[in-house]
Amino acid sequence: MPRALIYVLLILGLIILALVFMPLKLAVSIAGLEDSKFSAREISGSIWNGRIEQAQLGPLALGDLDAGVQLLPLLTGKVKMDLERPANPGDTGLVATIGKQGSTLLIENATTNLSVGQTLAPLPASNIALDDVSVAFAGGRCQSASGRVRLSLDANIPGLDLKQGLLGNATCEDGVLVLPLVSGSGMEELTMKLEGNGFYTARLFLNGNERAWTMLLPTLGFQKVPSGYAIKVAGQLGQKGR
Repeated sequence: MPRALIYVLLILGLIILALVFMPLKLAVSIAGLEDSKFSAREISGSIWNGRIEQAQLGPLALGDLDAGVQLLPLLTGKVKMDLERPANPGDTGLVATIGKQGSTLLIENATTNLSVGQTLAPLPASNIALDDVSVAFAGGRCQSASGRVRLSLDANIPGLDLKQGLLGNATCEDGVLVLPLVSGSGMEELTMKLEGNGFYTARLFLNGNERAWTMLLPTLGFQKVPSGYAIKVAGQLGQKGR
C-alpha cells in the first residue's frame, strides 16, 4: 500500500475517532451557540447522545434536554443539534433543532410551550406556545421565519375573553422577527418584534371603549388611543421588560 494512502487513511481514522468521542459541550462551543443567547447549567455526554441541563434561550427556560448532533450537516461544517424534552403530565415537552454556521443562527421545527415569566412585564403575558416554528438569523438580521405562535395572556379584563390567547404566524420584516398575533374575535392585537441583538418590543392593542376600562386599564399600564387602549413594552432578552 502506498505510504501516502496510509497517511490519508490514518488521518481519516483520527477524524472519525475524534467525531465519535467528541463531547457535546465541545460541539456546542464550536457551534458558537453559547454566544447566541443559548446557555445551560451543565452539558454532558457525547455529541451523539448528550444531555443539556437547565437550558436557556435568552430568558426562556427550556428545561433538561436530550441532545444529539446530526451527522450529515456536521460533514459540511455545520453543527445542528436535535433537542428533546419528553412530554409528561403538566408538560407538553419540547422538540427542536438548533444550530449555527458562520454568522447564521438556526432554530428549526420548534414545538413547545414556554413560560414568559417577567420578560414582557408589565404586559400581562403568561406563556408562549410554538408550533413547528423555524427562524434563521444571519449577521443579526432575520432571514426567514415560519410556524404558528400562540401567546396566552393572564389578565382579567371585563368585556374580554382571552382564554384562547392570541395567535399568528412568525415572519420577517426588514431583518426583524415579527409575531403579529390576534385574538379569535380580532378585537385584540399584539405585535412582537425581535431584533438580532436581542432587543424586543411588544404592543398590545384592545379595541373598544368599555366603561370599566376607564379606571382599570390605566392602572395596568395601558394608555388611551383612538378606538381603544394600548400598552407597549421594550427590553433586552435576559432582562426584565420595561
